[in-house]
Amino acid sequence: MNMNFDFNNPTKILFGSGKLNELGSQPLPGKKALLLMSGGKSAKVSGAYDRTLEQLHKAGVEAAEFAKVMENPVKEMVMAGAAFAKENGCDFIVALGGGAVLDSAVAVAAMATNPGDLWDYVNGGTGKGQPLINPGLPIVAITLTAGTGSEVNCWGVISNLEPKEKIGFGYQELTPVLAVVDPELMKTIPAKYTAYQGFDALFHNTEVMMSNGVNILSETIALSAIE
Repeated sequence: MNMNFDFNNPTKILFGSGKLNELGSQPLPGKKALLLMSGGKSAKVSGAYDRTLEQLHKAGVEAAEFAKVMENPVKEMVMAGAAFAKENGCDFIVALGGGAVLDSAVAVAAMATNPGDLWDYVNGGTGKGQPLINPGLPIVAITLTAGTGSEVNCWGVISNLEPKEKIGFGYQELTPVLAVVDPELMKTIPAKYTAYQGFDALFHNTEVMMSNGVNILSETIALSAIE
């Protein structure tokens, strides 16, 4: 068998119950965070919001909060978040939330440091497919749901309402530098949604096994995850 593959997993992962308590002692990639969140209440109800701010404070990091991410993130919100990051002099992003927030972080990170419009850099549809001019802001991802894997990849799905497009956007250099995956933060999710997220993880890994690009490393991880 002739085997060739590229495997790059640059995200440092803190996994386990209570791992959010270690965020403040990590080397963080900046001094002023854009705290990116959804407009919902779950992060505040679960205590994740207060604990994250406490950890950032412990690390000597200021935070500017942008809590406007919706279920299916749209381009206008991304551009507003990027403008907010620029206005507030944010030098990295802390994405606190589920898949939509983590997806949005990738696009906001890119547009906070690059000129023009998000769709200038989108490949597909009416996107212009231009390469990024500047590296995006570094991302620290704190996931509040399980299943999407968005905390360790460089992709986000964003909608552009005018041409009615919903397209994956991403560049390798936008992969989060640090991911906190703390199961304690997910205990307040209704059981039904936890089950949905389990199926999401199962399908993602089943797709790996069916892919033409499967390799010895990705297969090992996928089989372990499926089990």
